[in-house]
Amino acid sequence: MLQLLLLTTLDAQGRPARVDGFLTTTVGLDAGQLAALARGEVVAKVLPTGDDRDVAVFAVTHVAAPRGTFLNQHEDLSRGLITPTRRSVHVFSSPPRERDVADIEVTGNDIDELRKCRPNDCNFKLPATTMDSLRTSIDWTAPDAARRVTAFVRTRILQYVTAYRERGDEALIAYDDNGHVRASDALTAMLNDSSYAPSGLSTLRAHLVSYPHDALVGAREVIFWSLDDLPHVRPILRITHQTVYSPPELPGTTILAAKQIFADHYFEAGFELLVAADDSATSPGTTPTGFTCIALRRYRFDHLPSGGLLNLRGRVINGLRDNVRSDLQRLKHDMESGTPNSR
Repeated sequence: MLQLLLLTTLDAQGRPARVDGFLTTTVGLDAGQLAALARGEVVAKVLPTGDDRDVAVFAVTHVAAPRGTFLNQHEDLSRGLITPTRRSVHVFSSPPRERDVADIEVTGNDIDELRKCRPNDCNFKLPATTMDSLRTSIDWTAPDAARRVTAFVRTRILQYVTAYRERGDEALIAYDDNGHVRASDALTAMLNDSSYAPSGLSTLRAHLVSYPHDALVGAREVIFWSLDDLPHVRPILRITHQTVYSPPELPGTTILAAKQIFADHYFEAGFELLVAADDSATSPGTTPTGFTCIALRRYRFDHLPSGGLLNLRGRVINGLRDNVRSDLQRLKHDMESGTPNSR
């Protein structure tokens, strides 16, 4: 027990009080988890949420490298956007161009499912207007039906990203595959439940909600699409607005915020935070040589059956927790060893 208390005390001395308070009071890490963090391990847990459609997973570790390595990697998009669960990723140009979506393909199974799409009965998360356009504008019996559907999807994605850049959340679609859910409403509801958000993020949150009408000086922003292989679910085509920002009100801190603006399966909303907070300086004027890295990922699902033999919800939640743990382990290894981010 004495050794455990010493480890926890020594580790807490390296973290700023606000970070330590977040981990102990807000997230509720216990003594054993704090001791694991002190040993340099990655600690991950599932967090309770106010809505049973929401899933929140958390992970934290200490990285024995300057925070600048974190900032450099995530400003280098060829490295920072690559993860083991992303089969494909591409950053949109400004304005978006056809080449940005050239790698998006509609498969044979997708074709069959899209052909059958109707409001409240569709395996893709789409608005009713898009389902109607697909049904009326595509000759599904034509030999080149797959090519036509692929061209339709690529065009709609380019139009969607353009509209989002012009009008922000106002341009986010409504999902009509299972009821009627506006993506902006789902995102706002999820963000309003900010129980586990680190303090001091009001400026960043305001920018994400009011984009593009509110400029965030010093931020690096990109919009990209990715094909994600997440645990226990089918591949998901997602479009994400990512911001890398070092808030002046949080000295020694860099934040990566990833806001989902579209997903073709499962997710009504998604928001991910990756925070790098410098250790406390050992003496005045010295530069910290390490930082605490915190990952918080929240998703609002449309429907995840729970209980019984299938219990998809339990398997997905556990898979997402394991996924955030492995991502942080990989990041820690890359930062401390100086090796490029690899898949």
